[in-house]
Amino acid sequence: MKTKKWLTMTTSVVLAAGLLAGCGNGGNANNGGNAAGEANGGATNNGGTNAGAANGGTKELSGKLVIWTFFDQVKDMADQFHAKNPGVTVDVKMFPGDQYQTKLLTALQSGRDVPDIFDLERGYIGKFIDSKFLTDLSAMGGDDLVKDYIPYVQELGRSTDGKLRAISDHSSPGGFWYQKEVAKKYLGTDDPDKIGDMVSSWDKIVELGKKVATDSGGKEHLIQNSGDLFDIEAYNTEPWVKDGKLNIDPKWQTVYDAQVKIRQNNVDAKLPFMSAGWGNALNDGSVVLTSMPAWAGFMIDNKDNKANGKYGVAKTPEGFYVGGTYRGIYDKSDNKDLAYEFIKYIAGEEWQQHNLEKTGNMPGNGKVYETNLETYKSAFFGDQNILKPYYESVKQMPAIKADKYGEDILSKWRKAAGDGVTNNKSFDDVVSAFKKEVKNTFPELNVD
Repeated sequence: MKTKKWLTMTTSVVLAAGLLAGCGNGGNANNGGNAAGEANGGATNNGGTNAGAANGGTKELSGKLVIWTFFDQVKDMADQFHAKNPGVTVDVKMFPGDQYQTKLLTALQSGRDVPDIFDLERGYIGKFIDSKFLTDLSAMGGDDLVKDYIPYVQELGRSTDGKLRAISDHSSPGGFWYQKEVAKKYLGTDDPDKIGDMVSSWDKIVELGKKVATDSGGKEHLIQNSGDLFDIEAYNTEPWVKDGKLNIDPKWQTVYDAQVKIRQNNVDAKLPFMSAGWGNALNDGSVVLTSMPAWAGFMIDNKDNKANGKYGVAKTPEGFYVGGTYRGIYDKSDNKDLAYEFIKYIAGEEWQQHNLEKTGNMPGNGKVYETNLETYKSAFFGDQNILKPYYESVKQMPAIKADKYGEDILSKWRKAAGDGVTNNKSFDDVVSAFKKEVKNTFPELNVD
C-alpha cells in the first residue's frame, strides 16, 4: 500500500469505536470526510443481471458502481476494470484519510447514499470486520478467490465466524533498506543475503550495532530507532485480548529487553519515526539499516534518478508488514453481483501483476509473487530480486484475525514501552503503566 499514512488516526478510531458500540453484534464500517463529491445512489443501482459474469466470461457486464476510499490508487483500479468492462461505470469517491471513517460510518448507519464497495484500512479493520454492513463474500464464492493468497492477508479479511468479508489486492511486507556503499563500508558487504544473516536476531543486531558505533567514532548507527522493533514484532505476537482478558505475550519482555540494549549501546540513532531526521538518514546514509515497508519508496529522494540502483533490501529478524487496504461490499447494495465482479478482478493475477509493475505494491496473491521471483526488478534496488526477501517474510507471518482491541492496545504498549526505553524503566514498571492505560480505556476487559 503506497501511502503516506503509516499509523492509525487515533482520534478517528476512538470515534469509530463509540459509534460502533450501538450496533450490537457487528459494527459499522469507516470514516468518511469532506469530499471529492458525494456518492449518489450507491445502494440503489441495478446489478442483478451481472450474476456470475466473470471477466473474460460469456456475459458482458454493465451498470454503475460507487466506491468510497481514502486511497488514490483505487482510481487506476477502476480504470483498469472499466477498460475490460466498458459497459460498467465506476465512480470512485476519495476522501481524506482523517475524515474517511466518520463519513462512512454516518452513511452506513443512516442507510443513505451508501457506496457499493468501501475500503477498510489495516489499522481499524478489526473494528468493522464483524459488521452487519459487510456482505458475506464466502457465500458468493470468495474463498476460491483467495485460495492462493498469502495466509495473513487472507485471514485479516475474515470475520470471527471465519467468513470472508473483505479482500485486499496487496500485501505490505517490510525489510531492512540500506545504501549499498554504506553497507560495504560498515558491514563489509552489500549482499542482501549476507546482511540478512548478520541481523537475523536482536542479539546479533546489538553486537553489530556496537561495532558500527565504534568503527564510526559514534557518528554512524546501525538502525534508526529501537522503536523499529514495535513494527517488526507487532503481528508476530499473541493477540492482546483472549476471552475478555488482557493478554501480554511473554515475547514482549524479550523485545523490550532488546530495545533497552539497543538504546544503551548506541545502536540506534534515536530518530523519531517519520521525523525530518529520520528521512534525512534514509537518504544520506547516516544510518545503515532502516526498517521499511515495500510501499514506502516515496521516502527516497530520487530526483534525476539519483537513487536508482543505490539501495538493497535485507530480511529482518522476523517477517513483518505495515498497513494494508481491504475492500468489502455493502450488504444492502442492489449491485452485489457487479460489485463482486470488481472484487474478483482485483483479487486476480492480472490486476495484481499490473499493480506490481506500475507501483511496486507487493501482491496479495502468492502466485503473482512466484511468477515474478526471478524477474521483477525495482529501480532503487538495481539487479536485486527484491520479491525474494519479501515473499519469504510474508509467508512466515502468522495468519491472525483482526479484532476490535488489537490496534488500540498495541498503540498503548508502544507508548508505554517507548517511554520505558527512554527513561530506562524496568519491564515491570512498563507493564504497570500499560495496564493502567488499558483498564482506563477498556473497563470491560479483565486486566490483572
